[in-house]
Amino acid sequence: MNASDNARPASTLARAFEVLELLSVEHPLLRVEDVMSRLGHTRSTAYRYVKELCDAGVLAPSSGGMYALGPRIIELERMLVLTDPLYLAGRKVLPAVREPGSVLLLHNLYRDKVLCIYKEGPDTLEYRGETIAVRRSRGTPFPLFRGAASLAMLAFFTPHRIRQAYLRSADEIAQAGLGRSWEEFRGALAAIRRSGYATSRSQITPNLAGVAVPIFLPGERKVIGSLARAFPAELLTPEMERACLGRLSEAAALIAREFVQAGHGA
Repeated sequence: MNASDNARPASTLARAFEVLELLSVEHPLLRVEDVMSRLGHTRSTAYRYVKELCDAGVLAPSSGGMYALGPRIIELERMLVLTDPLYLAGRKVLPAVREPGSVLLLHNLYRDKVLCIYKEGPDTLEYRGETIAVRRSRGTPFPLFRGAASLAMLAFFTPHRIRQAYLRSADEIAQAGLGRSWEEFRGALAAIRRSGYATSRSQITPNLAGVAVPIFLPGERKVIGSLARAFPAELLTPEMERACLGRLSEAAALIAREFVQAGHGA
């Protein structure tokens, strides 16, 4: 994080939502004391934020003075399933284009997190007697700098956004093998842009490979998501990459057109 980010005060809404970020699959419950210790708030401020989130229905009291996600989350999830243009487009296009022995994964982005919003295919793949679990599923967050689906979006960000990502996350970028300097990082993303797709092998799931393409708004270069095909890592060859590129690009174009229609209520 750079100095300007530190100097910019967070809004009350942003600080309240920081409380929600304390929750995870591993830690689904929190206490007011957790808000105080992990976010540095006074007791009165921590109580106020928790109360506001409870009033909005996104937190709910649990036992022993603890709080969990509230019922409003379920309502919002159903609303997304019924109205999200990218999800609706993927659900319409992908069942007809998935090939046996693979899984198609549609992704969206918020801040620096990549989310799988739709999966077409099984939870496991069988290859040479081995069962390979597909760890990406709807709502699971993944890092921006690992995995084909993430890189396929990252490479097509605006130059300013790419630069800001590097300034915030240079160490994480180096650990991901994307370069130990700004020049190396910029070069790695330029290579992805030239090829039009990204690949990964066993970065998210052992023995699973992925090829992914960005999804652009029709007639624009604005990235609205990415589409990945996941399959056993041993099958990742240059020939497979080229075959995936053609099929994924066609499917991504169909999703983009359906996205526009869904967004206009068509």
